[in-house]
Amino acid sequence: MPPSLKVDSNKVPGCLSTVHVHADYDGASGTLSYKGDSDGLLTKGLVAMLVDGLSGCTPEEVRGVDPGFISRSGIEQSLTPGRNNGFLNMIQVMKDKATDASEGSGGGGLGGGEEEEDKQEGGPIYNEMITKLQLLQPTSLTLLDDSASHASHAGSSGFSGESHFKLSIVAPAFSGLNALKRHRLVYTILGDVMDRIHALEIEAKDPTQA
Repeated sequence: MPPSLKVDSNKVPGCLSTVHVHADYDGASGTLSYKGDSDGLLTKGLVAMLVDGLSGCTPEEVRGVDPGFISRSGIEQSLTPGRNNGFLNMIQVMKDKATDASEGSGGGGLGGGEEEEDKQEGGPIYNEMITKLQLLQPTSLTLLDDSASHASHAGSSGFSGESHFKLSIVAPAFSGLNALKRHRLVYTILGDVMDRIHALEIEAKDPTQA
């Protein structure tokens, strides 16, 4: 992060370490690009995770991130109460900056019509899942919407016709976890998305297994 961006307006309050976060809005794509840094080693890693996970998202997607994933994924257990509060503050500041950056650009590029729609690879649930899974910083991510193969099954209507998915993901976050814990981590990251689909088949590996 350039020193010129380490100003008071980019400082995250309530952190044990000094943390700065900055957001740029790309009106053409309707997405955000974050930069962040901290003078604390552990906090620097947390900032990097959020910057990597939320960059490339739209303001709406950033504002929709559920902070509860911190406790459900087990991240909270490795943080002191002070650092946990700081992490929550980072997320909130990034949400606030998402709003400020998009409004400051006049919202240009968000209403891209058919051209913007063509950039979407799938339906709303598919795109929401892809966005949330970026929080795991995957080195490989493949998500297949297999809903059409189950269209005649009872209880498989899902939301907007999206009901069944197959996920293949490789991420360092899975290192040291057994298959069950890896699946639970994915469920935690996806949050309420799991309530809106019928089934998710998961293949989760760490980089040494890829």
